[in-house]
Amino acid sequence: MSITDQAKQKLSRYIDRLDIIVPGDKILIACSGGADSIALLYLLTLIRYDYKLSLLAIHINHQSRPGANEAELELVKNHCRELNVPLVVRKIAPQPGTGFESRAREMRFHEFEQILKLYRFNKIALGHHKNDQAETVLMNLLRGAGINGMAGIKPVNNEIIHPLLTFAKTELVELLKEANLVWAEDLSNQDNKYRRNYLRNDLIPRLQSEIHPEVIEKICQQAEISREAEAYLRLIAQKHLKRLLIDQSQTELRLSLDGLKKLNRLEQYYVLKLAYTAVSANEQDFFWHNLAEIQALYDAEGSKYIRCQNGITVQKQYEQLIFSNEERARNVPSEPMLLEEDRARAVYLDYRFTFKNIKVLPGGRDHDKATIYVDQDKIAGALMIRTRQPGDRFMPSGMSHLKKLKDFFIDEKIPKYERDKIAIICDSEKIIWVAGLRQDQRSMPDGSSVRYLQITVEAVNEKPKRAASRSKKQGE
Repeated sequence: MSITDQAKQKLSRYIDRLDIIVPGDKILIACSGGADSIALLYLLTLIRYDYKLSLLAIHINHQSRPGANEAELELVKNHCRELNVPLVVRKIAPQPGTGFESRAREMRFHEFEQILKLYRFNKIALGHHKNDQAETVLMNLLRGAGINGMAGIKPVNNEIIHPLLTFAKTELVELLKEANLVWAEDLSNQDNKYRRNYLRNDLIPRLQSEIHPEVIEKICQQAEISREAEAYLRLIAQKHLKRLLIDQSQTELRLSLDGLKKLNRLEQYYVLKLAYTAVSANEQDFFWHNLAEIQALYDAEGSKYIRCQNGITVQKQYEQLIFSNEERARNVPSEPMLLEEDRARAVYLDYRFTFKNIKVLPGGRDHDKATIYVDQDKIAGALMIRTRQPGDRFMPSGMSHLKKLKDFFIDEKIPKYERDKIAIICDSEKIIWVAGLRQDQRSMPDGSSVRYLQITVEAVNEKPKRAASRSKKQGE
């Protein structure tokens, strides 16, 4: 059997086992001109009709190596013409210097996503193979990644697929030689100042010669074991998260701290990672050290918080652990709400307000922070609910002078990420109430007051929870 036939069979077995490719897929093939991408292009054309695939190649010109970039493009064009695969070419220009590789990768994937949407394709195929997998696992190991990092490159990661992870680099080179397909060599891959190049050109060959000749295969086996372990742990964590979840919105997620503390450390790590991902959409930036930082909040006095990556904060509030996304919170629409004179209820952001006209103040009333009583004759114009504005000042109850709202928040130890989510009731001249925190002294009843407005605030989800709790007790 020829090398080509063996490779085709091996590819089919691999993609079938892991459902990497299914009949009818529309696949965008990233083709740089290197051996890996040319082998990917060739192999996918071999199974094109068996799987009824639609194929489209994309070549990204980085414009970083004059002459070489053009030669690679011509090579890719020729192969696509010979293999009858349409080709799209895009140019990017990442700034040279530190971080060039990561910037280039980000720009490449942006182009991939654009073409995927434009042509309505559903998968992006990349040419990573076993050698790349071994390098990735070693790099992740050296930076202290957990089980997910040890799983390395995933065969399927959303729309991105890696059909060649079952092949070693030598197998792909032999395939290309048999098929008389030439490829380009990127000379920058020989520069060992880049960590991946050092692993590829120096460390792994020494491990092969001095430790074990099959070191790449062994590392890839470990990656597969880690991937399956990761999938199992995530499944367990999802069940725990569902049980511990108190509330979730676009910008925030709340967990039961008491229930979380009963889990072992590994379970806690995966639950917290899922919670972090839910508000950040990026699980790659949650690490083992984040677990220790969050655990330090468990028994902290009062309301404490830490700041994680990507503008995510984690706060302990009573027996809850709250994950918040500051960036999303800043983008949450918070247009002022004008209140009609006879309005009895209003919902603003995550708050529910009730308004009630009364003629007599209740005796022995409890001055809790969720209810205030306003002298209606001290209200100027219509009431409005809004969030804070630059320069806001008010006269906190018990004081005789104005205070900056910003200073009030600082004194009350309100975290910065919470301040834009606090509702404020005001009239046409002044703040009436910083909801749930402090009423303005100028609106409070005095000995001459005869008409009162009772205002109550509660979290939008509070009533349903209490009702659910009562229903549960009645059913027990």
